[in-house]
Amino acid sequence: MADRPTNWTGVLFGLAIAIVAAFQQFKLPPVLPLMIERYGYDRVLAGGFMSVFALAGLVLSWNLGRWMQRHGALPFLLGAFGLTLAGTALTLARPEDGMVVLAARTLEGIGFAVLAIAGPTFATVNAGPRHLPIAAALTATWIPIGQVLAGAVAIPFLATGRWEPLWWVAIGVALAAIAWTLALHRRGGVDLGARPAGVGTAPPTADERRAILLVAIVFMLWSGQYIGTMTWLPQLLIDHYGLGQEAAVIAYTLPVVVVGGFNLVGGWALRAGAPPAIVILVGLAAQATVWIAMPWLGGGAVGAAGLVLYAMGAGITPTCLFALPGMILGPGRAGAHAFGVLMVGRNLGVIAGPIAYAQAFALFGDWDRVALFVAGLSLLPILAVLPLIRAGRSYGTRR
Repeated sequence: MADRPTNWTGVLFGLAIAIVAAFQQFKLPPVLPLMIERYGYDRVLAGGFMSVFALAGLVLSWNLGRWMQRHGALPFLLGAFGLTLAGTALTLARPEDGMVVLAARTLEGIGFAVLAIAGPTFATVNAGPRHLPIAAALTATWIPIGQVLAGAVAIPFLATGRWEPLWWVAIGVALAAIAWTLALHRRGGVDLGARPAGVGTAPPTADERRAILLVAIVFMLWSGQYIGTMTWLPQLLIDHYGLGQEAAVIAYTLPVVVVGGFNLVGGWALRAGAPPAIVILVGLAAQATVWIAMPWLGGGAVGAAGLVLYAMGAGITPTCLFALPGMILGPGRAGAHAFGVLMVGRNLGVIAGPIAYAQAFALFGDWDRVALFVAGLSLLPILAVLPLIRAGRSYGTRR
């Protein structure tokens, strides 16, 4: 296994379908202020438009990982793209009805649950041992790349006060993903019909299962804070800093770009031999520091510097989280089920995060007080990563 070569087509295909998933989820935040203004959605319901993705993933991810390892990925991928198309079309048909939009986002969320497991799985299991940190770093960029693409596409349409063209672009993205998936299936090179993980590998030991569970807990606590921040950041920039809608989306894009860059920095740190749990701890500490200081940061250069520091920490964290299953279990053993466990943790956090922020705003009515509430949330994953650091001494990480 040590000299197993990297199948870069498989790695890039995994990254691409994960980016499609992220684009579909994050096409909402850039236009959410416009949609709230036009259709009068309740803010808690609007938070649910994001959280429902995680609810679908929470219900399905554990078994999806098992099913994909047993039956192969192709039918699940095609079903996921079909649900994405159906949900996108439904929102276009009835945007004024918040419950219809919630149902549409639920359909998209089910598709997202499949792609969020299949993408990292294909990227990881197609990477040889030497390239595993690189594959993990690339995989971790799926969320920021999807966010940046959604924001970039949204900006010219926001200038005309329209959100609908972004949904039409999303339909085109899903159709293109279907075409590439079918082309790969016909040509071969990436086996989409077989299990997307090594066959015949030894099952995880009790220590390995506990370690994966610890990673999922850290993922849960971190993603609640991060996805909540990214969902409501445009609204924060409008309400608290007085930016217009277009300027808010541009400012929202800045930390997302930095996150993507520091996903790759995290991969470099891992390849240089940095302990992944320690890198996670550094990233979490940077994010918590920014939220603690948020009421005093203000706007301008100081506020922008705070966003950049937050994004640096938020970039290195998921790279390590996605790398840990492969490092704990060894090359070729981190299959769909291991990533399904991680996605359960992530989805628990994503369910709670956007709604918790909305409820905190409803309770406090002031973003300075909400910032201190989020600062408290940011300390929880720091506490959770400490057992992972201690556990790392016993199970090690396989390179």
